Amino acid sequence: MPNNPNTEAPITSFTLNELIALSGEPQYREGLLNGCIAVNSSSQMQLFRFPCRIDAFIIGVGTEGEAKGSLNLHEYCLRKDSLFVFGPKNIIEAHETSAPGNFKCHVLIISPEFLRTLNIDTKHMMPLFLRIATHPCLELNPDESRTLRSFIALIEQETHGKKTEYATDIVSSLIAATIYKVGDILGNYLSEHPEMESPVHNRAESYFREFTQLLGEHYRRERSVGFYARQLCITPKYLTTLIKHISGKSVSDWIDSYVTLEAKTLLKYSNMSVQEIAYYLNFPNQSFFGSYFKRNTGMSPSQYKAKQ
Repeated sequence: MPNNPNTEAPITSFTLNELIALSGEPQYREGLLNGCIAVNSSSQMQLFRFPCRIDAFIIGVGTEGEAKGSLNLHEYCLRKDSLFVFGPKNIIEAHETSAPGNFKCHVLIISPEFLRTLNIDTKHMMPLFLRIATHPCLELNPDESRTLRSFIALIEQETHGKKTEYATDIVSSLIAATIYKVGDILGNYLSEHPEMESPVHNRAESYFREFTQLLGEHYRRERSVGFYARQLCITPKYLTTLIKHISGKSVSDWIDSYVTLEAKTLLKYSNMSVQEIAYYLNFPNQSFFGSYFKRNTGMSPSQYKAKQ
């Protein structure tokens, strides 16, 4: 690992191959392994007890139990008949529950490359999926849940066994149908919740999305409220009030959360030393970084790194 503090060291992302190896799932048809995974089993939540990125598009439907987790620092509760849709490169972390390992779900995981080969009307679908990006977990009615689970079960069935001439075409069509069904469900949900389309709600969420996008780009170097307010052309006081109102957390809390999350991930998934991580995150020295990390997590970087 280079010692240059300016060298980019991205958070480790799991590919589909790595997910299969880590979860112990059986091998899939040759030619489809890098494209998609469809599985109906107990969740492997322990794989994600530390923050990580998944380089894939994920659609899941809960079938049993309950689990809590976070997507880009937003906490969600997954349970039976809940739909969750996560895009590539989002940071996922599973939280401990009172009954670990009891959550089960049907999950479809698609690589970005495979997704681009599908014949999907993105012009009409994209606005719906952009809306769910801010609400990635929804409750389904029993019929919607049953239909989506059936689609994913069919995909799972077709991804096993010997390779056939039309295997990829069959799986591609089933995945496209699943995505269209998700789009249909999202469209119905939005029509039943018109408050999500109100101008005031949209304006506040628009500022919040812009803030989190800016934070994702600059948190390594910029940790002042004033910087983000200037980028959004609003006052620090208005930004603070807005973010607190829509998220329940202050701007400073969000900045600290992003920095701490990156630090946790680098401590667990990179070969960087504590000193290298301190410089990478623009702290003046290892001691200052250690105090900052302990203040936000309750443990030192070395203690967190050694945590099992």
